[in-house]
Amino acid sequence: MATLLPLRQIGVVGRDGKVEIPLTVEPEDVIGMQGRIRLQRNDQMKSSQWMDKQRNTLLAYEYLCHIGEAKEWIEACLGEEIDPIIKLEESMRDGIVLAKLAGWFAPQVVPRIVTDTKHKFLLSENINAFFKALRAVRMPQIFWFELTDLFDKKNIPKVIFCIHALSHLLSRRNLAPGIKDLFDELYFTNEELNAAQRVLDSYNVTMPNFKNVGSSLWKELKENENDNDNTHGGRYRGSRYPNKDETYEDDGDYDGEDGDDVDYLEKSKYQFRQIDLPQYVQRNHNSTRYSSKTPELASATGAVESDTDEEEEGEGEVMEFKTEQAHQTPEKVDWTAPENIKKLKSCQAAVRNWLDKKALEHVQEVHQSTFFQSRLQNIQAQARGVVFHRNFEDKRVTFETSEEHVIKLQAASRGFLARRKHQAILLAARSEKHKLLQTQHGYAKNQWSDAELGQLSTDKNPTVETVKKFMHLLDDSNLDFDSELALEDLRQRVIQHIRENKSLESHVTKLDIQISLLVRNAITIDEVIKTTGAFNKQQQQQRRYTQLTAASNNPNPYTLKGVDKDSRQKLELYQQLVYLLQTEPKYLARLMSITSGQDLGDHTNGHKRIESTVLALFGYATNIREEYLLIKLCKYCIAEEMRFVKDTQEFMRGNYTFMKLVVQTNRGAKEREFFRKLLTPLITLVVGNDTLDLETDPVSIYNKAINEEESRTGVLSQRKPSATSREVLAYPDIRETFILHLRNLREITENFLTAITSVIDEVPYGIRVVARELRLVLEENFPDEGPERIVKILGNFIYYRYLNPAVVKGLRNAPEQYDVIDDTISPVQRKNLAEISKMLQQISSGKVFDADDMFLAPLNDYVFDAGKRFSNWFMKLTDVEDPESYFGMDPLADMARTNKPMIYISPYELYYLHYMIETNLDSLETDQGSGNGMLADIVKQVGQSPYSPGNEHHLPETPICLSLSNRAEDIPQDPASRLKQLLVDTKRLVVYVIKSQSGPNLRAIFEEPVTEEHEENWNEVKEHEFGIQVKGTPTKDHLIRTKRRYLRLNPNDSPVDLGNITFFQLKTIAHRLVMHLEKCRVISDTNDFQDMINMIAQAITGKNSQRKQRDREIGKLTNSLEHLQVKKQYIADQRKQYDDYLQVCMNSMASKRGKRHKFMLPFTRQYFHIKRLEKQGLVPRYGSYKYTARQLHDRGIIVELSGIDKKHYDRIPIILSMDQAGIITIGGSYSGWGISSVQVDMRYESLLQTQFEGVQTMKVLDGFAKVNVNLLIYLINKKFYSS
Repeated sequence: MATLLPLRQIGVVGRDGKVEIPLTVEPEDVIGMQGRIRLQRNDQMKSSQWMDKQRNTLLAYEYLCHIGEAKEWIEACLGEEIDPIIKLEESMRDGIVLAKLAGWFAPQVVPRIVTDTKHKFLLSENINAFFKALRAVRMPQIFWFELTDLFDKKNIPKVIFCIHALSHLLSRRNLAPGIKDLFDELYFTNEELNAAQRVLDSYNVTMPNFKNVGSSLWKELKENENDNDNTHGGRYRGSRYPNKDETYEDDGDYDGEDGDDVDYLEKSKYQFRQIDLPQYVQRNHNSTRYSSKTPELASATGAVESDTDEEEEGEGEVMEFKTEQAHQTPEKVDWTAPENIKKLKSCQAAVRNWLDKKALEHVQEVHQSTFFQSRLQNIQAQARGVVFHRNFEDKRVTFETSEEHVIKLQAASRGFLARRKHQAILLAARSEKHKLLQTQHGYAKNQWSDAELGQLSTDKNPTVETVKKFMHLLDDSNLDFDSELALEDLRQRVIQHIRENKSLESHVTKLDIQISLLVRNAITIDEVIKTTGAFNKQQQQQRRYTQLTAASNNPNPYTLKGVDKDSRQKLELYQQLVYLLQTEPKYLARLMSITSGQDLGDHTNGHKRIESTVLALFGYATNIREEYLLIKLCKYCIAEEMRFVKDTQEFMRGNYTFMKLVVQTNRGAKEREFFRKLLTPLITLVVGNDTLDLETDPVSIYNKAINEEESRTGVLSQRKPSATSREVLAYPDIRETFILHLRNLREITENFLTAITSVIDEVPYGIRVVARELRLVLEENFPDEGPERIVKILGNFIYYRYLNPAVVKGLRNAPEQYDVIDDTISPVQRKNLAEISKMLQQISSGKVFDADDMFLAPLNDYVFDAGKRFSNWFMKLTDVEDPESYFGMDPLADMARTNKPMIYISPYELYYLHYMIETNLDSLETDQGSGNGMLADIVKQVGQSPYSPGNEHHLPETPICLSLSNRAEDIPQDPASRLKQLLVDTKRLVVYVIKSQSGPNLRAIFEEPVTEEHEENWNEVKEHEFGIQVKGTPTKDHLIRTKRRYLRLNPNDSPVDLGNITFFQLKTIAHRLVMHLEKCRVISDTNDFQDMINMIAQAITGKNSQRKQRDREIGKLTNSLEHLQVKKQYIADQRKQYDDYLQVCMNSMASKRGKRHKFMLPFTRQYFHIKRLEKQGLVPRYGSYKYTARQLHDRGIIVELSGIDKKHYDRIPIILSMDQAGIITIGGSYSGWGISSVQVDMRYESLLQTQFEGVQTMKVLDGFAKVNVNLLIYLINKKFYSS
């Protein structure tokens, strides 16, 4: 064995009476920790870290001793040996030892012990069995360890600590022997101690306090550790202390008096076995000093020594006795010697004193414990409760004996208060009797009026008399009048700004055209200069310019990018056409409905070409405006296509255009995000499970089983190669697999259904609002159909058309094409998705499986229940606000937009759409009559479509940008706005008629002749409604009456003055207007015009709603006006930029020519012309050129001179000059003109505009000369703008 370290030597001091290390003084205990040896330096150890090494070695030694104690205790319990101390940590990890121990003291909780080493995870059942046994013996949880502490070897000290605590618990209950204290009795090598210390360091945990494990256990159990017969509990049972045959037996009572000690010992001296007391005392003294086994006894002895002189004397005698007898043998001790008896009595007194103090400390600890305090408080509370109840009972008895007197006192008090209140009421009634009567009358009147007003609101057809009673509510107040004035003012301002903006836009468009012409003209100049020589090569120059001009005047018929008037006009017409088709969806709805039943031929790719073109028109709903307009188109498509549907069953069989449009547009980027968020987790769970199989056909399951069996065994299967479903279900394994598949299918389907029905707001708005419109149209067209049929159609649209393709579509391309998952899907996984989709589709249809799907019939109960939940979800999806409110759109939105709406569409799609509209124009313009609507006007102006069957390959496919514009000049009006205004005016006149004349119904009032009484009533109404003209400044009330007085029935006619017509005329006008509304199918005459009375009643009850609607209109117009003002400023800035750009271009082009003066031949006409100008100081900045009319005529520039023979052309000088950039001055003189000379200024951009409009010739010089525009521009470019 290796040499012991100093701490190891300290641990064995006193074992054989030797001290192996030199100690100058006796080792001292650590202050406050009796039994813990204070570390002392050994001079033989040279290292400066001697203290850390000693401490670590001591800790490792104590830990190994505790493992040895646990090992011996387990062996004593089980009666068998286990692994050595060094290997015990590793061998206990499988839990077999603990399971055997648990089976020893609690066999009922350990059914089996797992010894299988192949499956390591099953060994954790042994540890769990040990935990169950701890729970059975009620071991406190604080002493338990975790499963990973042992199984993963994370905290083995905690496991050893748990075993120590268990030994104390079982020993105290007499269920197991006590655990021994093996400190100082075990020996380990340096290598073993170092290895143990490394293991402790690897745990990185705090070492449990093994010393106080017993007291800690008793505190947790709320028990007294001294209650056991053995004073020290089971901790030292069977330890190194003397056992029963080493101690004396006390047959009599010992009262503790000194005088009796001698007699007592003398009487019993032969009953004691002689023992070597000095060795015992010395060993216990040493153990008290150097070990931690009996710290309580050491501290108690010290306390006794400090208390009494007798105990100090006894202690000294004991130590003296120990010294004297240190080397004596047990046979030489005489226990009857008086000095030995005296010393023994001193020891007994010290022990009794220590025991009394421990008992006192225990009592004090109990009294200070939480449990004792709680019990004491409960006793006190109960005592207070008893006293309170006793007092309460005394009072109750007293009150019960005085009950009669109390009742009389209460009655007298109540009577006094009632009489005083009554007197006060009478006094107040006498003083305000008149007011009280008025209040009662008003209350009764209000109750009666409220009842009648409620009847007016609830009655389906109120009578004329009922309506007449509340007509005064229709009168506008001052607040209403102010609101109306504000609304009208806003409308006028909006109209004014729209017209101003249109004027500015028109000017900007002209500037844009001029810039385009200027750019093209600059290119033309460069082309001319590059390809021509000197000016005298006139024919070559004219030929080149003629080619360029011809090229510009004959653009590509298939393009819209030409810079000529025809191309520009055609582009504007197409932009107006697209805008009209967007904002008036009825045309496209009719077109798609008409063409859906036509054979469009293969050359157009059928109806897909129309659908793609329509989607391109709306920009695939990529912004708010296009999405709003596309939803309106779907709404019109629903109404248009439902006109030809007879019942809901026929609708279910159709494949309608609106479904294709809304489904395709709701699969964009944001909609794909919705699919990913909703379906990715669900589909991933299905696809990620490689073992999942949802096959529900028993025969297929049977065939798969045969294939798997043959593949696994390599032997031909003994089962029938072909069998019916009934036969295969007879096999138990096939039947179990089939049931398992159904169960899995139901569970996964429920997961899909729960996830889908949990989202409502996340579903794209387009799908929800189209479903809402579909539901409303179906309910209106098929009122006899039950709600379940409507829900089935909604389910077909929402799930089958929209959601189902994202799950699986035709067993290919989905869900990958929706970006739901990124990985590829195997055929088995896709088949599983198909089964799930089939279940969801069956649930959405609201039907159970029939004989065609007999194997899925066991799931019918689930399908029926899930169908109800799915139906509720469909109805919740349709509860959505209207598109105008959701998108915040109004008719003025496009007018107030700073930039015009733009779309990108290929000429091929545009021309094809033009061709289809042109072909079906008569069917599209049904409202305005054939060929009289705005659509027909645009189509006629734009001309024949370049598209025709067979030439589609010549049309360009490159998309072009169209800036859409509205053809209408003023505020866009609702087509039914005029009819609505007429309805309002009619209701107003009918109200006046009813105020002046009564009758059972409106028809009877119209048919009854007019009497003088009626005329008088009408005069009173006029007086009240219109008043009398007064002088001075009109008041607000007068303005209100004036507004009521004049009525404009026709926008082109002057208003009618109602104050100057008779009642007969009033009835006539009102009757005619009512009949006109009946012809327009606004009201019906079958119920005596009761519809008009109902409308008036609704206006009375809905006055507040009208005010709210007016406030909303004011808010919208205010917002539109703000946007129009911003747009006006934007257009004005754009106009200024265009003007500045044009001026800069003109100056730049002219400056190039002005910087370089061309050489002139001397003594020529041009030479003398310049000299004369120089002499006069009138030389233009950019040059001046003099020609004769003959020269310009020969070049084709001058076509003719008015009234002058061509032979006189050489006598007429023509001068072209430019002193200011962009302004050309043309002058000429001839005696036959009647004036000396003619001179005019022409703007260069105006000349280009004339060329743009296709004008070949124009007159100049006040009409005396006609010139060729193209050649004149060529000459100007040549002389003034070419460098």
